[in-house]
Amino acid sequence: MGGAKLDWDRLKVFQTVADTGSINAAAKSLCCSYGKVSKDLEELERTLGHQLFERSNRGLGLTVVGQDILRSARTMSDSVQTIIDCANDRSPNHIVICARDGIATYWLARHLPELLSAHPNVRIFFKTLPTTPNLAEGEADIAIQFEQPSAANVVSRQLGWLHYILYGSPSYFSRHGEPKAMSDLQAHACLRLSGEEYQSERWRPAAAAWGAILPNTMETNTSTILMEACASGAGIAAMPSYVSECEPRLKPLIDIKPLASVAFWLAYTERMRNTKSSEAVLDWIRACFDPKRHACFREVYVPPEPDFCKEAGSGRLML
Repeated sequence: MGGAKLDWDRLKVFQTVADTGSINAAAKSLCCSYGKVSKDLEELERTLGHQLFERSNRGLGLTVVGQDILRSARTMSDSVQTIIDCANDRSPNHIVICARDGIATYWLARHLPELLSAHPNVRIFFKTLPTTPNLAEGEADIAIQFEQPSAANVVSRQLGWLHYILYGSPSYFSRHGEPKAMSDLQAHACLRLSGEEYQSERWRPAAAAWGAILPNTMETNTSTILMEACASGAGIAAMPSYVSECEPRLKPLIDIKPLASVAFWLAYTERMRNTKSSEAVLDWIRACFDPKRHACFREVYVPPEPDFCKEAGSGRLML
């Protein structure tokens, strides 16, 4: 290697490729292009003076040198995480949970008393991001995300499904009528949430049908704005069916089938295996999305009961 400078970012790329098993998967995990990942690997191999992967029709396999470098890279990554934890002065009871703004605000926060009443010493920091956090790099301890984790040092399990159905307020329907089929929607205002980049294979057909029928009256990248606009009578919006469990201001259009159904996962770092507080938080999250307790998270869509919203308490909910 001589006097060449070792780029830590390229080591992280190398570790992600090794963890995911392919350049394509690593590029998706790192939110960058295939070409950048491939170039970073080539530059790292040139810097080290060794080939790190054996490339074949079956994919990528680590060379002997690559296995040694991977062990060292993992040790460095663990050291970096320790430094981050010390710098943040994080105690074992201080847990960072990352989720999209709606789930954090309108679902988890509403259920927080259940956790704190049983475990009053737990300290939670809710962190909202529009994209999937990098748990391995210390962005959070726990994430609720819409991409299945692939990193070897991240533990994950599927939590459930979100079924996106149409909602509107009673005041809107009293002025414009209540549509009973997709073909009835052409004369209605459309409120949209932009930036739905996850599981595009599930969203693309729905988005095409939605765009062909409804005018784009209002678009936002924030779930709270979409919720408030819809609840105030501005138009019709697609939202997860669990909105019906706690938002009495909105009425679901149960005669129209879901526009899309997407899976979501619970992911967490190895650090979460080590303390009673972390286990309590993980158990609480699993309970929040338990499909036996909340039918809206089941894989098979269960339409909201027509009178559910009238019985639910006041509040707001969105993805």
